[in-house]
Amino acid sequence: MNDRRTSQVMALLPTVAMAFFLAGGGAGWMMAGRQHSGRPDELAKVREALDRIQDRYYGGVSREKLVDGAMEGITSKLDPYCEYFTIQEWKEFEENIVHGKFGGVGIVVGSDRATGYLTVETPVEDSPAFEADILPGDQVREVDGKSIKGQQLPEVVRKIKGEPGTKVILTLARKGREPFQVTLVRRIIAVKAVRAKMLDDGIGYVRISDFTEMMDTFDAEVKKLQGQGMKAIVIDLRFNGGGLLAECVKLADRFLAKGVIVTTRGNTKNDQKSYTATGGDTLPNWPLVVLINEGTASASEIFSGAMKDHARGKLVGSRTFGKGSVQTPFPLGDGSYLKLTTARYFTPKGVSVHREEGKRDYGLDPDFRIEMSQEEYGGLMRKWNSERIIKADPPKEPDKFVDAQLEAGIEVLKAALENREPKVASRVLKKDAPKPPDNP
Repeated sequence: MNDRRTSQVMALLPTVAMAFFLAGGGAGWMMAGRQHSGRPDELAKVREALDRIQDRYYGGVSREKLVDGAMEGITSKLDPYCEYFTIQEWKEFEENIVHGKFGGVGIVVGSDRATGYLTVETPVEDSPAFEADILPGDQVREVDGKSIKGQQLPEVVRKIKGEPGTKVILTLARKGREPFQVTLVRRIIAVKAVRAKMLDDGIGYVRISDFTEMMDTFDAEVKKLQGQGMKAIVIDLRFNGGGLLAECVKLADRFLAKGVIVTTRGNTKNDQKSYTATGGDTLPNWPLVVLINEGTASASEIFSGAMKDHARGKLVGSRTFGKGSVQTPFPLGDGSYLKLTTARYFTPKGVSVHREEGKRDYGLDPDFRIEMSQEEYGGLMRKWNSERIIKADPPKEPDKFVDAQLEAGIEVLKAALENREPKVASRVLKKDAPKPPDNP
């Protein structure tokens, strides 16, 4: 995935307290007070340009639109997670977060500045995009037959969102095949963040799709599994793009009796924070495996990093996404908002997972590397989808899919229960050879 991009979710995000940090999918938020600053000598050039455009630009344009464009230009010179919201854009965003619903198709997308298109980071579970087998890495090139190249992320998102029951046509590009169209019917998308079941040999399985306000559900599901004789547990964070930092800290607190969970570092004292385990609701010391992959990001990486650094559990899968920055929205005088990167978070051992240009060791490296192909991830999504279908007869398996990462995780837990070394062979997929540079 390209690291020069901004993430945005076009799916339901349940109600959150905006005073909390959010860490995920391009989030990582903390509310901030109003701050006003400006130097007249530096702003004179901007005012001069605005006046010249209004006086001489043929076709005409409102000053408000020019100022909004200038603000978008300013944030485009910062890192990809910084963003300017107009009054209407912020209202829409706030409604999505506070009220937790809107009409959409259910994809987390990022703007790829290298190509000018959008890239799918992950489809959201129980969404039209998920059911249509849209995959991480797919490139969105057109919306309703019109190219979106070079357009701002919020602008494209508004085109894809819409009233439930209406249709939108996306033209996608995927490696290995020609561009193709997918017709999706928008609907209200509810993120069911926690799904749990018992596997064989006393192994419990809990999949967390999003770090929304999900801890009450998690505690209830774990209690059920405990009543069924659970002896070890798998926490599946694959394709979990993050969410509320507070929830991920609570989850880590369930598995750690003491110690630092995560720290944040920024320019001010407000950005210097440390979160530690309280030990009050710590679960039994069950053997733990955390499944991770390229779609595991932000809050998911915080939890995974805490488990790894404290040697509380084993990470199984592939290297995580590498989103380790925190953004803060600042209200401006007219009701618009400026979202700025204000801090980085660090694992208990002081490791920053954040991906940067030229940095090769971004994200978290698993203890047991088991990579899966896009085709296999497609099979995984179809399997997850089929498991949600409730009928008189069980649905037929769509194909003979083997979840190599889950199988490896189960073996790691069985070995821990049997006090032996796990029999897990590293699975590294062949990477495409880099293309030679064009001749000058």
